Amino acid sequence: MILDCEFMNTAEVLVKLLENDEIKYVFGHPGEQILPFYKALSKSSIKHILTRHEQGAVHSSDAYARSTGKYSVVISTAGPGAMNLVMGVATAFKDNVPLLVITGDNDYSSIPDNKFQSFPINNVFKNMTVKSYHPSNGKIAISNFKEALLILKKYPKGPVHINLSKDVLMDEDFSLDSLLTKEDFSLDSLFGEGDFSLNDLNHQNITQNTKFLQNNIYLSLDLAIEKIANSEKPLIIVGNGIVWAQAIELLNEFITKHKLPITTSYPGRGIVSEDNKLNLGMVGLRGNSLSDYAYLNSDCIIVLGARLSERTISKSENFKEFSDKIIHVNIDKNCLKGKINICMDVYKFLEILLSKNPFKNYNLEIADKWINEIYAHEKEIYIEGIEDREENYNPLKPQYVINKILDNFKDNYVVSDAGTHTTWTTLLKKSDKFAKLLFSGGFGPMGFAVPGAIGVAIAYPNEKIIVICGDGDIQMVSQELATINEYNLNITIFVINNSQLGIIRQWEETIYGFDSKYQVDLINPDFVKLANAYHIDGIKVDDKDSLNLALKKAQNKGPLLVDVIVSEENIPMPK
Repeated sequence: MILDCEFMNTAEVLVKLLENDEIKYVFGHPGEQILPFYKALSKSSIKHILTRHEQGAVHSSDAYARSTGKYSVVISTAGPGAMNLVMGVATAFKDNVPLLVITGDNDYSSIPDNKFQSFPINNVFKNMTVKSYHPSNGKIAISNFKEALLILKKYPKGPVHINLSKDVLMDEDFSLDSLLTKEDFSLDSLFGEGDFSLNDLNHQNITQNTKFLQNNIYLSLDLAIEKIANSEKPLIIVGNGIVWAQAIELLNEFITKHKLPITTSYPGRGIVSEDNKLNLGMVGLRGNSLSDYAYLNSDCIIVLGARLSERTISKSENFKEFSDKIIHVNIDKNCLKGKINICMDVYKFLEILLSKNPFKNYNLEIADKWINEIYAHEKEIYIEGIEDREENYNPLKPQYVINKILDNFKDNYVVSDAGTHTTWTTLLKKSDKFAKLLFSGGFGPMGFAVPGAIGVAIAYPNEKIIVICGDGDIQMVSQELATINEYNLNITIFVINNSQLGIIRQWEETIYGFDSKYQVDLINPDFVKLANAYHIDGIKVDDKDSLNLALKKAQNKGPLLVDVIVSEENIPMPK
């Protein structure tokens, strides 16, 4: 409970709503205009994780949400604080991660005065959120807040923002009854989306249902079931919409029952174990021979909770023609790209398919034939330089180092950043569970991994969290080492240190034809001393013996930074 008394101010009601939603942690950085909210938070059961920068807070919140499959909360103050959230909110938006983004602001009554730290925050956030609110009083703020929570739970396709002015937060005399009052909004009124039960599908006169005639949802379902029924080479592509729909178990039941091969988008890795033969791996730009063959040769592709970004569909020379075999299911109607499009929660769609059993032509014998055909075209991915040769690489090759790290931490959560190391990591890491490999697939900002690992470590305090980042990455967010130390988080950071912006150097040379390296060499600090300054143990690695020592030390509980000196290496470019 926040208060023993019957009445609360707006801030206290909002915090109580988060408590009622069983929110355990929020990530943030306080400031003057948001302090009424922090005062209410200080009296609640919710634990606040203090990061050293707002960008760190939102990346931590993002990774907490990705790893738990539930929406997360991040808080900042007005003006500069809110603007420091922009990078992280855009990252979550591009990967459709549901976050509640709370910002403070100057008194609503002072608008439009150009006061100190005032800025049109909502004008910025409306471009990278599902919805952005700026309530003018406490009653509207409570209503907006309830609506935001409803969206995050029932329509989780990205961040929702609410900008709370200081005077609005301090509105008083709201009773506990206000927490229980039902509002007049629903997802239908918010987004024009329909809802229905499996029983609706058994109605004889479904065409009389004008609500669904408008969305053509029954027609699309009938067409999808007919297409699936005629398929002998089906393929499923899954994205992380499966996670937000809480449909991982249902999906695994579905593909096992019908022996269906699947591929995944970048953010969907591990939704089905990558040790499962039915999981062909990631499809698209970094796809392998199995996923490529199945994608190009299937006769029916069912896309569940994925956006079908340009990376995912990169192997289709003429996607408009190719899309004829796609059934695309997503709660976001704006991303649908198939010949048959169904704007629906993927959990409900899977329930329908399981109940209708449309795979008439796809018995187990045909399934075995299709899967054997796919595997007949398997080509092993060979990555030069990962072998454990007798000679001592000097300096070490990054792909060798990353392979050794992943070998030693096969079952751990790994958070990757942006750069050449990300390619090696995504090629070499196998995920037996969703979120075992986390990185930003859609936006790819430098500096995601260290604060991201904080979020995962808060979610899973008994797990060892592994960070693989570049020397450029960590310098974007090195202040979050203080956060790791303060909460004594079980995180080991491997800095793959080539003293340059490696992938930019490669592009300069191979794509743009620069005569020489330009503005990519980095004069780095001593990362071990930097870690020590934040009271975190560190070790420098420059050969195989010191690498083995560091890997052994990393098995211990608690924070550790490993500075690994590596050679300049080009990543294999996608074909």
